[in-house]
Amino acid sequence: MTPLVNKKEAKRIETRKRILEAATHLFARLGYHKTTIQDIAFHIGMTTGAVFHHYNSKADILDDVVAELDQSFEQYTDYLEKEHTDYNTMIHGIMDIFMDRFYNQPDTIIALASLAAEFSGIRGPVIIKVQAAYDRFVDAFEAALDRISPKPTNRAAAICFISALQGLALQALVRDGQIEVDDLVNGFLSLVTHNQCSQTDKTQ
Repeated sequence: MTPLVNKKEAKRIETRKRILEAATHLFARLGYHKTTIQDIAFHIGMTTGAVFHHYNSKADILDDVVAELDQSFEQYTDYLEKEHTDYNTMIHGIMDIFMDRFYNQPDTIIALASLAAEFSGIRGPVIIKVQAAYDRFVDAFEAALDRISPKPTNRAAAICFISALQGLALQALVRDGQIEVDDLVNGFLSLVTHNQCSQTDKTQ
């Protein structure tokens, strides 16, 4: 009896995962309000009834999507909680994580930005949860910057940094076929890291 129950539970978990992945993809590209349950069902070859079997409403799906997006920052926060002593090395490490996520889960990068833009004028529980998700990264990045060089502007810098990462991902998608994401990352790194070569040139 137990193996059957476990098999059913595993199938339930897998189905909910597929629904959330489809919803994340569609929310990122169409927006929450323009995405329907039918869109989500069609995207993964399910019926709307099957989706409603797992979720009572689109709002319930949104809650779980935002919770998953919150968790998507865990790889960053785990890295930032390490004892970094060199700013440039830390930034390059963050960008390595970004590249991995962009190639494997791009929707998790742009969906939060899409939802933030869509709900920013609607002060309610959704935007509060979205901001809380951002703050997981911002808090960890600010703390890491403080350990390297405490400054009153570190929190603002952390907010700007996560905004830039999401903008970079959007530009990579918009300019697909025109410029590689690797080149965009290298351009970004040239802006936010200290250019030792330039300093050396100035002293010569």
